[in-house]
Amino acid sequence: MEPDPSGASPGRVRDREATRQRILDSARELFTSEGYSQVSSRRIAAHAGVNVALINRYFGAKRGLLAEVIAEDAVFPGIVEGDPAALPRRLAEHIATRARGEGTPLQRALERSAADPDLQSVHQERVRAAIIEPLTAVLGGDDARLRASMVTAFVLGLGAVKRVEGATALAGHDPDDLVARLTRIIACCLEPGG
Repeated sequence: MEPDPSGASPGRVRDREATRQRILDSARELFTSEGYSQVSSRRIAAHAGVNVALINRYFGAKRGLLAEVIAEDAVFPGIVEGDPAALPRRLAEHIATRARGEGTPLQRALERSAADPDLQSVHQERVRAAIIEPLTAVLGGDDARLRASMVTAFVLGLGAVKRVEGATALAGHDPDDLVARLTRIIACCLEPGG
């Protein structure tokens, strides 16, 4: 009997998707509890009960695994879809939630590893794919990319304020007032030029 490259014991049926999901789950758990920089591919593989070569086979490397974990965590889940007139408010509510430090445990953990070059490049790719491009498509028009980029710059700027002022910089502010202010700013950014 040949060894099973998935790391499964001889009696188990190989299931590529289940193995892949186990690796993703292990990576998410370890990235969340320890941060990206502190976790090696070997550690993720051991936690998932697989050979480290499977991380490279399924994800290319730890960086590819990080990209998939972040993609599953969804930056703007379902926010871009829906009534275009309500888009500024939906974005504002999401941003206000994040500004109050209510992001997912993974998002909070990855903020601790923000200086890691892998994390920075994955984050840049994710910003384009999950925020700028979907917003550009929904907005339409000649200056859609500019408007999407302005909203993105605003969102990323709030993250910088959190890092400078502390995670609770906006947490004490009235949530309804915060959403109303953010909605007005975002609506201005999304207005077509002309």
